[in-house]
Amino acid sequence: MGNFVIKSEIHDVDESHIKPEDLRDLTRKYRAMLTSSNTGAWEYFPKENLLDCNNVYFSMLGRNIDDFARAQAKNLDSVWTELIHPDDRMEAITRFFDYLVKPEGMFESFFRMKHANGDWIWICSRGGALKDEKTGKVSSLIGTNVDITNQKHAEEEIQRERTLLRTLIDNLPDTIYVKDAQARKIIANKADLECIGRKTEAEVIGKTDTELFPGEIGERGYANDLEVLSGRPQLNKEEFFYDPQGCERWLSTSKVPVYDKFGRIDRILGIGHDITERKKSEQALRKLNDELNAQSKELKALNQQLILQKEQELEKAIAQGKFEIASEVLHDIGNALVGFGSYLTRINRANEQSALESLKSLNIFVKGQQALIGEAIGVDKANALVSITEGILKTQGESQREIGTSVGELLHIVSHIQEILNIQRQLVRNHGSSHDRKPVNLVDILDNCRSMLLASLEKKGIKLSMSIKPGSHIIKGDHTKLMQVMLNVLKNSVEAIDMESENKAISIAIESDETHLSLKFTDNGKGFDKETSKKFFQRGFTTKKSGTGLGLYNCRSIVESHAGTFDIKSDGPGLGAVTTIKFEI
Repeated sequence: MGNFVIKSEIHDVDESHIKPEDLRDLTRKYRAMLTSSNTGAWEYFPKENLLDCNNVYFSMLGRNIDDFARAQAKNLDSVWTELIHPDDRMEAITRFFDYLVKPEGMFESFFRMKHANGDWIWICSRGGALKDEKTGKVSSLIGTNVDITNQKHAEEEIQRERTLLRTLIDNLPDTIYVKDAQARKIIANKADLECIGRKTEAEVIGKTDTELFPGEIGERGYANDLEVLSGRPQLNKEEFFYDPQGCERWLSTSKVPVYDKFGRIDRILGIGHDITERKKSEQALRKLNDELNAQSKELKALNQQLILQKEQELEKAIAQGKFEIASEVLHDIGNALVGFGSYLTRINRANEQSALESLKSLNIFVKGQQALIGEAIGVDKANALVSITEGILKTQGESQREIGTSVGELLHIVSHIQEILNIQRQLVRNHGSSHDRKPVNLVDILDNCRSMLLASLEKKGIKLSMSIKPGSHIIKGDHTKLMQVMLNVLKNSVEAIDMESENKAISIAIESDETHLSLKFTDNGKGFDKETSKKFFQRGFTTKKSGTGLGLYNCRSIVESHAGTFDIKSDGPGLGAVTTIKFEI
């Protein structure tokens, strides 16, 4: 190699000025250095298509140097090409010969080679060109091979964990984002992009809240970020903003600072849970409470007035035969209470449709994966993520329970008032003479009852079916009273069904003949024994913890006032019940 100049990044050496014994010593040290560092050395001579490799080149592949013809021309395939993984072979060969044609800078290539035991190991191959000083042409390529399998596997494992974590945050319904020390977005999940009104993460990367949200909202978010960067975390802070359609939305936001290895804050981790529906429910409930408070004095006065009026009107009606006046007054109040109860039911349904169960599942998942997440993003970040999810879960649960309790109390009050109205109307009916009634379609009443109970039935997984046989379904009667009867019977069936049962069903059958119209309500609920059935129609008897004992008593009274019969039977505990109502046509 006396005619070649070997160049390195440290210094240049002209071999023509090196003594033979010094060159041999230098070569011996060079080879010892390569062997001790487990580095494979190779040199390719294009003229002979010969690849000369040292012992380490083969030993890192679990092979013996003596098993290869190293000094034989045209050995490139057997020594190198055929040992490369089929998926990497074409790119490795192309890169190698492209460099041979245009040897600029350093040659570098990554590929897999087959170990003697059948495994594939990753190789980092680097080298350079040696040129003839006289002709300037490439006489050979010389380089090294280093086993980087462990490094590659570590990189792949990190990438898998990053992919897993990214998949998790992108599929969570909550907004998750990370900002740098200048409060600029560096990570934003799909939910966050949707809130901002952008389609790709690239549209928000590198921007602060003042650039992403107009006016006061952006300034407020940026100011909050600066507080977090100063070391003051913000947990469960309720914030509003406007979505791309201009609609107001609310988030329960938590932001925590993230510290680097030197104890300096260099990141902000944020998560936001959409509480828009909860806010709407709270606003509706506040409005309802305000209306109720404003009307409470009027209702009390009205109640006293109604009692006095009832006494006066009943006496007058007895004398004049006009009990119909009192009946119509109570009828109108009853209708108003039905509408009021329906409104409360819708509020309760919206409250029950919260994402509390999803939050519980998320909290359990994050806790279960805390160790794995800690390995991926750091223990402090993982602990913060668990703390955030627990805080959101606690806040959402408390709000849902508070709303549910308030609505439940209001529904109980409405139910109690309805019971009082029913007693008063029955009193009027008992003391008054018969009066004309309007035609009522019982199928329409049942449809209305089913609509009112639909949300409760769906939530509890109860299947309600109706069988309507041809014939007349119309009787003359009081629409409100008959609806009260049907609702009471259906509610009793719902409450009698065991929620742990796999099959929960209620059926209604309607049929008629020339003289009678009958309705049969059948459920597969808890049923009852004969002794209990004897007490159902006793005034004040109830099997419910919060019952008044007036439901079935009033139902039977109403049906009998319509020239009908009311009966309820069961084959025993656990065998369901059948309620039969018959009217004369």
